[in-house]
Amino acid sequence: MISTNDAIRLKAVNHVTYNCTDKDRALRFWEDVLGIKQIPKQVNVEHLYWLQIPSGTMVHLIEHADGASAPSHHAAFEVDDIEAAQKHLREDKGIETTDISTRNDGQRAFYLNDTEGNRIEICTKSGFGVLV
Repeated sequence: MISTNDAIRLKAVNHVTYNCTDKDRALRFWEDVLGIKQIPKQVNVEHLYWLQIPSGTMVHLIEHADGASAPSHHAAFEVDDIEAAQKHLREDKGIETTDISTRNDGQRAFYLNDTEGNRIEICTKSGFGVLV
């Protein structure tokens, strides 16, 4: 059932979190390999970094002794040219990825892991658009 109360309706993704055992190593991967930029964190703790993609959605890297979640959850990040993104990661950065797959709605995606074992999905825009 869809809520008609606009005050509690979810509107956008603010941030996703990824646990890591070495936040500095994880930060280098996310910046150098995926091109996500670090932004000032808005909390006074030392065990995390805040990053942001151009849409405004943030990625929080949280240093935790247990490392990545098991099984690894993931977030999906859209790119304009999925073939070029995969080629860049594989050939220029030496990153292992899955093959590109296509969903029923035409959306294409592939997966990779960061240095901490966290799963990351790289995808095209969904083929069915906004449904709600």
